[in-house]
Formats: sequence, structure tokens, C-alpha cells
Amino acid sequence: FICGLPRLVEDGSALFVHGSPRGPTNEYVFPEDTQNVKKMDKLFSLVSHVCFQGHTHVPGVFTSDLRFVRPVDTGTGYDVSDRSERLMINVGSVGQPRDGDARSCYVIYDEETIEFRRVVYDVEKTVRAIEAESELDNFLGYRLREGR
Repeated sequence: FICGLPRLVEDGSALFVHGSPRGPTNEYVFPEDTQNVKKMDKLFSLVSHVCFQGHTHVPGVFTSDLRFVRPVDTGTGYDVSDRSERLMINVGSVGQPRDGDARSCYVIYDEETIEFRRVVYDVEKTVRAIEAESELDNFLGYRLREGR
């Protein structure tokens, strides 16, 4: 079923991928990639306005002028109303945000702003479920406590 789904979805000026606009299923885009001008220029050349992505689980906004804006720095919302601006938005992760905040992370988008939201979930229940699964390394659960 999953293999039959599209690798990317476009809805107006919004692009939705898992990895990146260039590698929709598997390319990582990390905050430190803002130092890699060639990579970021290529990625932004594939974005008409906004691209929502994940894969690294590190929430934040990549700007075409090579900044990475963390959720704590977006206040009540990040303005995305300028249609000439190109942005890549990592929405974080419902189960494994990796920015030092263990709460689930997601984004609300209304074509004018994006707002990062956080939700507390039972991390210890998840850790116990991972510990009970013999094919998974316990580390995968333990790092959830620290949002890593």
C-alpha cells in the first residue's frame, strides 16, 4: 500500500515530501546544511513557495537566505504570506522530535502563517513498548525521553 502512494504531493504552491524536494523519500536536510550553499540552492530551486518535509525529525524553517529558524524563535507563528519567498519547513515528528523537546511536534498551516504545536504524550509507555520489541534497540526508546 505505502509503495503505491506518491513520493511527493503538490497542492498549489505547497509541496509535501518526506525527505526533500530533490530526494522526496530519503534525502536528509539538517540545520547545518544551511552552510552548504550548493545543496540548499538546488533544493530551493525545486520549491515554488513552501515545502513541508520531515525525515530528520528536527523541526524548523529553512529560508532561502540560508537561515534555520527553530520553533522557539517563531513566536505565535511564522509569516509565509510572501509568495515570492521560498521556504522549507520541517514539521518535526509526532513520535520522535529531535530538538531536545520530547513532546510531539506538528505544524498548522493556513497559507499565511505556520505555527509549530507541541503535544505531551506518554513517552514512558512508548519506551516500554520499544523495550518489549526484541528486534528494536532499546536506545530508540531511551532517546525519546530527551527529544533526541
